[in-house]
Amino acid sequence: MSDTTPASDHDDSTGADLRWDRVHVQRLRPALLRYFRRHLAQQAEDAEDLAQETLVRLARAQVQPDNAEAYALRIASNLLRDRYRRDRSHHAERHEPLDAGLDELPSEEPGSDHVYASKERLERLLSALDELSPRCRQVFLLQRYEGMTYTAIARQLQVSVSAVEKHMMRALLHLQARLAEP
Repeated sequence: MSDTTPASDHDDSTGADLRWDRVHVQRLRPALLRYFRRHLAQQAEDAEDLAQETLVRLARAQVQPDNAEAYALRIASNLLRDRYRRDRSHHAERHEPLDAGLDELPSEEPGSDHVYASKERLERLLSALDELSPRCRQVFLLQRYEGMTYTAIARQLQVSVSAVEKHMMRALLHLQARLAEP
């Protein structure tokens, strides 16, 4: 005699199937968790997932077993066997978890000393820009921050390209000297 019967024999009502599932889950889940934790000493955190997978496969079975506990243990045993095969073929023992060295990585956020130094450097740059003549500052800002060419700046300010070059040179030398100071 077979240890399973067709699922249609038990499908007299939806309530009966739900009751069957709840009863089996409450009874089988703790035993499955113990089984998986015992066999997965190194990866006990996976026991919950495997127990859940076992119960899902049991619920989806085309036949309702006469002995649900034995059938669930067979499913659990097969899941473990599949897992061991997969781990061996994928060399799982060589894998590092993604978050293993996360604490050792440098932070993407700048440190407070870097933020302070950058803020101080920006203040020195702004101060040095204020020391430039208005025309020299305007030429520098149009070229560096607006991305305009010397020719376009000369056209806009109605000066020669040579004058734009001289203003840029004056601005760069002044800023270099002021930012190099301690």
